[in-house]
Amino acid sequence: MNGLHADSRDSINGGVRPALVLLATFTAMTVAYTLAVTVVARFIGPPPTADLILDPAVAATFSAPEWFHGRPSAATGGVSGGSNLGPTNPALAAAVAERVAAVRTANPTHTGPVPVDLVTASASGYDPHLSPAAARLQVIRVAAATGLAEATVRDLVERSIEPRTFGIFGHPRVNVVRLNAALRSLVAAPSPRTAGGP
Repeated sequence: MNGLHADSRDSINGGVRPALVLLATFTAMTVAYTLAVTVVARFIGPPPTADLILDPAVAATFSAPEWFHGRPSAATGGVSGGSNLGPTNPALAAAVAERVAAVRTANPTHTGPVPVDLVTASASGYDPHLSPAAARLQVIRVAAATGLAEATVRDLVERSIEPRTFGIFGHPRVNVVRLNAALRSLVAAPSPRTAGGP
């Protein structure tokens, strides 16, 4: 009988010990992986600044005609996320059609197709990037609203285009937050005539 109890204890101990070792190893590897990714991101990733995120509240401040408009956002209450609407969902089709109409109304000189990123939300809802085509589409409106020369605004967009990451990942893109910050500085800067006097 005593031998039976001893065998039971040994069996339990023999099962618990490997489980604890596995748990400790898993925890250590998880922490090590997280730290490694963080360190690598510090060296090769973008700087952790606010202009990497287009918060819906920030996007709302860019809704006036004189600003470049970013992507629509499905994020709600500060919670990141997409709309979860599939491509065949009638609600998504209606929302996109409404956004296309709004883009055409705001940019009446544009007669070509509307870039998809101007009328669909990103998966996170906080994507600050637009395609170069989506930024170029807005040049005439922004120039007219700010009083800047169209060529000046177009040059600002071209200079704001970020290349593919490492030349191979992703697509060329324009950070709308940075673009609007540069636009604000450009509008606020005195003209050569003003700076040099009459």
